[in-house]
Amino acid sequence: MTASKSTKRPLPLAAQFLKLVGIILLLTFFVEWGLLFVSPQFSNNQWQLTVVNQFIERGATPLIGFVFIYTGFWIQTVSGNAPQVDPSQSALKDWRFWVFVLSSLLGLLCLLGIPLYLSITGQITEQAVNQINQEAAQAEIRVDQEQQQIKQLASSGQLEQVLQSGQLPAEQKALLQQLKNDPQALDRQAGQARERIRSQQQEAVERAQQEALINRLRVSIRSFLLAIGFITIGWSGLREQR
Repeated sequence: MTASKSTKRPLPLAAQFLKLVGIILLLTFFVEWGLLFVSPQFSNNQWQLTVVNQFIERGATPLIGFVFIYTGFWIQTVSGNAPQVDPSQSALKDWRFWVFVLSSLLGLLCLLGIPLYLSITGQITEQAVNQINQEAAQAEIRVDQEQQQIKQLASSGQLEQVLQSGQLPAEQKALLQQLKNDPQALDRQAGQARERIRSQQQEAVERAQQEALINRLRVSIRSFLLAIGFITIGWSGLREQR
């Protein structure tokens, strides 16, 4: 007479490998992202932007890791190797519970990262626009100063002497010669220089705002999609744990 003996089947290698790779991907992400906090600069907008960008740009890594882990759990369950959980024990003692909680938290961080990124990029874009406006204003001031200097030189009665000295750059000499023949030429050239400065200023401002808008849309959409993936995995796993 042979006694029937129930034996637990070995865990499939596929499930083991999937969970192992998933854990490695998670650790890789947190280590690389965590290195940014070695020298934190919480008051620096560029550092804040780097932290959010790194989290969103590398967000697919932990997402794939959770997919591997979830698939490993599924294979383990289908193969009849799911660990027996004592109903009297709290789910907090099951490490699978914490994996799905972590996935849900990362999804929440992705959602919170959208308004944070919009706020940071708004401040950086405003600073860039202010810098462009300041440089344009300084360029116009230089044009005004040069115009004033040439006018003073022309009104001093020394224009002919300066032209014959041969010590002026060719461009400035040509301008003075033109001013001698046409007193209004200087004003026209100064006006044209101001128009070029303002045109370049407008183009630079529009370019900075357009780049900021494209980055905002790209990061917001990516962050929202990652949040859907993290939260779906997290809630699905938590629902199965109950």
